[in-house]
Amino acid sequence: MRIAVCDDEILSLKQTSGIIRDVFSEMQLKCIIDEFANADGLLKSKKKYAVVFLDIELKDSQKNGIWAAKHIKASDPDCAIIFTTNYEEYIDEVIGKYAFRYWSKPINANRLQKSIQLLLNHMKTITIEICSNKQKLEIMLKDIIYITPQGKHCKIITVSNEYVVIKSFKEINELLTSKNFCKCHGSYCVNLDYVEKYTKTEVYLKYKTNKYKVHLSRRQYMAFKEQMFIIGGEKE
Repeated sequence: MRIAVCDDEILSLKQTSGIIRDVFSEMQLKCIIDEFANADGLLKSKKKYAVVFLDIELKDSQKNGIWAAKHIKASDPDCAIIFTTNYEEYIDEVIGKYAFRYWSKPINANRLQKSIQLLLNHMKTITIEICSNKQKLEIMLKDIIYITPQGKHCKIITVSNEYVVIKSFKEINELLTSKNFCKCHGSYCVNLDYVEKYTKTEVYLKYKTNKYKVHLSRRQYMAFKEQMFIIGGEKE
């Protein structure tokens, strides 16, 4: 995993990088960490990072962490940004807009480990084989909105396309190992990240301007509601 740390306080910069290395080592994962003392240097590197740890209050007030986050998200929406700061007045401005997390310094190793595991789950992929042309594709779990049976095969609706694949609904469902997925009906398994709202009988999903409606069975309602609460709570 490629990671960037941006902080104009050198001690904090080294401390954050050190904690990240220790956590990755403990999790037996590899990471590459690039360090930056200002937002300009980070953006000029033009590298894509899985995670960027950004100090909000940088010496250049015109090019602070929020400024950098806007540019990073514009070019790479999938980048996870963790703001590191001791100033809580920025929370409302960044939460839900740019931040994957908002932490005070020094960062907490246990919280980091949980967040890295969540990110790894989001980065997981599955290999599918399309029915029509037998073409094999690798798609990220986080890009799947929902799946549904299509005869003896399975239809996968993603953020960019729809695929009818050779494997059955049951087989594809077993590959959706992220806990963000929930089987809400015998014929539907949805990604909770795209749930806009739900009733006792329907689940409404949305991605940008695309909207979808799938059935929610009475039998699955309580389990679905509980999982929505758990996933939603972890994003706070």
